[in-house]
Amino acid sequence: MNIDRSKRYGIVKGYHEHTKHYPHRYARSLGYMDWDNQPIPFRVFEGAPQIKLSLIQMDRDLPYSALYKCNEGSPDSISIDSVAIMLELSMGLSAWKKYKTSEWALRINPSSGNLHPTECYLVLPDFPHQPACVTHYNPYLHILEERARLNRSQAEWLNNCEGFGIILTSVTWREAWKYGERAFRYCHHDLGHALGALRFACNLNGWKMMLMPNISEKTLNRFLGFDKLKYVGGEVEHADCLCWIDGNHDDPEEISKWISSRKDIEYEHHPNRLSLEHVDWEIIDMVQNASQIYDTVYPEISNKSKPTRNNLTSSFTAEGIIRRRRSAQNYDQQASRTDLPAFIHALKKTLPVEGCPFDMFPYEAQVHLAIFVHAVVGLESGLYMLVRNSKHFELLKNLTHSSFDWHQVNEELPFYILQTGDFRARAQSISCTQAIAGESAYSLGMLAHFDSVLMDDPSMYPRLFWETGLVGQVLYLEAEAQDLRATGIGCFFDDEMHRILGLEGSEWQSLYHFTVGKHVDDIRLETKPPYFHLEQ
Repeated sequence: MNIDRSKRYGIVKGYHEHTKHYPHRYARSLGYMDWDNQPIPFRVFEGAPQIKLSLIQMDRDLPYSALYKCNEGSPDSISIDSVAIMLELSMGLSAWKKYKTSEWALRINPSSGNLHPTECYLVLPDFPHQPACVTHYNPYLHILEERARLNRSQAEWLNNCEGFGIILTSVTWREAWKYGERAFRYCHHDLGHALGALRFACNLNGWKMMLMPNISEKTLNRFLGFDKLKYVGGEVEHADCLCWIDGNHDDPEEISKWISSRKDIEYEHHPNRLSLEHVDWEIIDMVQNASQIYDTVYPEISNKSKPTRNNLTSSFTAEGIIRRRRSAQNYDQQASRTDLPAFIHALKKTLPVEGCPFDMFPYEAQVHLAIFVHAVVGLESGLYMLVRNSKHFELLKNLTHSSFDWHQVNEELPFYILQTGDFRARAQSISCTQAIAGESAYSLGMLAHFDSVLMDDPSMYPRLFWETGLVGQVLYLEAEAQDLRATGIGCFFDDEMHRILGLEGSEWQSLYHFTVGKHVDDIRLETKPPYFHLEQ
């Protein structure tokens, strides 16, 4: 059922306000960990034919710079083997952890609470010995599950375009099981991280990747056969976006029309059940409905500037950085420091003009970084702002505290000092008192242009979170490149952050927090290789 734009905006804004954390009251959740109903972390389509994927036997020894440098001169051919490499380095497993009798998998793409609501589907052309088909990626087994084969007429255009599609979806229950009503936010942080992970992996293959703008969720749900699946209550899966990889066709209208016209694909297999029981959060269903794209339109893709040259190196290879990425749990405050060149370099890589991964994102940058600098050698401790879209500079300056300096720190970077001082205690306090926000080298809040954007288009709400996830993915890899570690923080006191900045109303909202420092490994945990279970 379609809802007019003003009502949709009201629902989206109401959800966001309702799900804020406060020092005296957190957003609604179950209030305890219902371990008996913890969702199974892996989606399986039972009985579906399996397409085995090879695992990388030896990394290609690509340098750190290959993460960002476009390798258009010698792209890998699109095949089952090159698709396998892309998936292993983006949506695959990175390690297993074990503590006493408990054992759990870590993945290349980060997720709130390691719950992984994001699922990945591929629309593949004909390959030798493998007809064109729609598949689901199973990271536990590193296989593709064949959900449906395309007939000749369905596959003809796909074969001619010499590319393939990726559809990302969310199983909101995986997050809601732990986080309750705030789960919708976290699902879309995670989706942004997944987009970033895929873009980096595609770049290492020399492939372009483009997020198709404004193709409706209804169209993608129908394409995947979700409209005909009978889900167990509470486990509904929603299609979020379509990405297109390489190929001769990069016209979003043509690609969207092909997807929209495929209404006769036959799906047979059903997804596994994730939990025995469920808790319904009506407000999530409401915001899911209100923030959808209802009409498929075809705006012009944003033009991105060419990326600048890397001026910093790393002792780790590109693939090594991707594989070693983890979310930090604890920091050593004395060792949590970085120097100014490395810090400036990391911030520069979060700018949309820097190419990968932002070259695949067809929306204007709306997210800026309010940074608490704790221990950056060569820079005073204090509160800073990285303005990622120059159009917003005056808006931010006029709406934040009038006492802020707004002095530009680096002439090559839109990075400004607002106020000097020790912000460790305040950074920790607003991040739900988590010590990692104050014991790090720096922590930050991702500040999004909110009201004006959503009044114009309520479907931008999840996309703002996608942008924060893309920024976060860059910060994760930049931290690892310098032998530090990052972690995303979804638990923070929204309005307390706004008060520190002097922001009133909801024209700007902090959507995601992040922190970078020197990690302390938990020696109680045993680490195992990512696919050791396949070798047994």
